[in-house]
Amino acid sequence: MLLALLLLLLFQPVQKASATLGAELLARNLPAPADLADLDQPITSYAFLDDSRGFVIAYYVRESDESLHELRVRSFDSRSRTWRSKTFAEPIGSIVKVERNAGYLYITGHSSPSATPLLVLSENLTPRRELDGWPVLMLEGGRVIFHRSMAHFAPAHAGALALYDPAADREDSLYPPAAAKNERGIEMMPGSTRLFVDRSFVDVKTGKVGGTVEFVAVEQPMRLNQNNGGEPAGETERRLVVCRVASSPAVCEHRSAIQD
Repeated sequence: MLLALLLLLLFQPVQKASATLGAELLARNLPAPADLADLDQPITSYAFLDDSRGFVIAYYVRESDESLHELRVRSFDSRSRTWRSKTFAEPIGSIVKVERNAGYLYITGHSSPSATPLLVLSENLTPRRELDGWPVLMLEGGRVIFHRSMAHFAPAHAGALALYDPAADREDSLYPPAAAKNERGIEMMPGSTRLFVDRSFVDVKTGKVGGTVEFVAVEQPMRLNQNNGGEPAGETERRLVVCRVASSPAVCEHRSAIQD
C-alpha cells in the first residue's frame, strides 16, 4: 500500500509553472465565478475532479516565498450552473487527489511519502473532518476505508486500515482491531518488546458477499540490526481477511493463509 501511495505521488499530472485558475476553467469551457479575485494569479500544488456532477479544484495561490499558505477549494455544479468556494487557513500539503463519493468530497494532501492529511467536505464544501491517512476504497453512503498515515523513517511499518462514516462523523479502526494502539505504524509483535511488525495490504476491494470488504494482509516480524535498521526476523505470512462493514463497529476475520 505504501508503494501505491508513492506511485500516486510520482505520477501526478505535470502542472505548468504558469497555471492559473482562469486558464484551468477556460480549458474546460467553464464560466468564471464572478466573486473570485484570484482567477489570473499563478496557482500551485493543485488537483481537480471533473465528472458528470461538475468540477472541483483544490489549490494554493503561488506566493513569492514558494510556501503553501491558504488552501482554496472551488466547485462548480453542472446542474445548477453555480459555483461554491471555501478557503482554509491551514494547508494540507500538495494536493494529490480530489474524489467524490455519495455527497462527500475527499481531498488528499501530502505530508511525507508515508503520511497524508485527508480533508472530508460535504458537497457544499462544509468541513466534516480531517483524517490522518489516504483513501483506499470508497463505499456506499459516502464512507471510505483509509490507510492510516505512518512515520516515514522507522525500522518497520505496520500498516493499519480504518473506516470513516461522514454521515455520522465517526472514525473506527478496521484492521487490525487494536489499531488505535498503533502509533503511526509503530507496532510490536504480540508478547515481544524486541520484534516489530511489518504489515502491508494487497487488493483491498468490495467482498463477494454484500456489506463486506476483503484484502490480503502481508505481515512479517522485524528486528533491529546493528545500524538500527529493520531486518526480517521470521517468515512472511499472507492472509485473506474479510470484514463485515455493514454494521458498526465492523468485524474482520481471517479466512485463509495464502502461500507464495
